[in-house]
Amino acid sequence: MRTTFFIELNMKTATGFECYGCFDLGDDREFAVKLFSKLAAQPAEGEAGVLQMDLIEKYRGLPMNMQVISCSIEELCRNVKIITRELFRRLNMDEMPDNYGSG
Repeated sequence: MRTTFFIELNMKTATGFECYGCFDLGDDREFAVKLFSKLAAQPAEGEAGVLQMDLIEKYRGLPMNMQVISCSIEELCRNVKIITRELFRRLNMDEMPDNYGSG
C-alpha cells in the first residue's frame, strides 16, 4: 500500500477545528516536505490560531499529522497560491513528453 501526502486547511469553530479544504500532494515525501516548508506561518501551539494548515501523511489509510502551522488570512492566501503554483508545475512537468518543445 502506498503512502500519500496532503495539506489540510482547518478553521477553528465553536466545536473545534473543522477541515474545509485539502490539497493532494501525491506520494513524494521530499516534494511534500519541501513545499510545506515554503509556506508562510507560525508553528501551531496548542489551540492558538484560527486558521491552521496540516501536513498529513496517510499510510495504510491512516492519517498522521507530520506538521501543523497557524496562519493569518493573508498568509493563507499566499500559501494557497504557492501550493497551487507548485502543484501545477509538478503535474505539468511530470506529464510533459520527453520531446516537448523539440519541434
